[in-house]
Amino acid sequence: MIPINTDELERLIRRTGEGDMDALETLYKELKDSIFGLALMYTKSFSDAEDIVHDTFLAVWKSSSEFRKGAPKAWIMKIARNISLNFIKKQSRSRELDENFASEDFCGKSEDSVMLMNLLQHLKESEREIVMLHAHGYSHEEIAKINGRPGATVRWKYSNAIKKLSEISGGEK
Repeated sequence: MIPINTDELERLIRRTGEGDMDALETLYKELKDSIFGLALMYTKSFSDAEDIVHDTFLAVWKSSSEFRKGAPKAWIMKIARNISLNFIKKQSRSRELDENFASEDFCGKSEDSVMLMNLLQHLKESEREIVMLHAHGYSHEEIAKINGRPGATVRWKYSNAIKKLSEISGGEK
């Protein structure tokens, strides 16, 4: 799928606000993977991340008429981030990463995914979020809008996170 530009995303959000389910479906196809990656970073559970994707698009459907022009991807990702944060607040804080990896949700996933998730656990939550969003093609400026931090802070945190990952994995910069 060819990525949709900002103007088209804004039009799709406006049409969604007018009740156009086809527009919502197009938004879903365009952004579901990015939202899933963000939700997975927070929940560490494939099924919970899928639930967050659906909840995000339900929230987009309900609040699309409130969207104001500018940064549509960041607007939707911020909704996903807020839903993810609310979700993990409701969950028991004692749930461990190993329990999630041992669950049925993780069965059949590639070894690379396991290795990546293990590496990302060495980062602070804010660093993981930035790395995951960047991996899904978001610019530092878009990430700054999503998580409410200055662009310079996002760039600095991203750089430090990559250095940490490189050191942990034994790779070179």
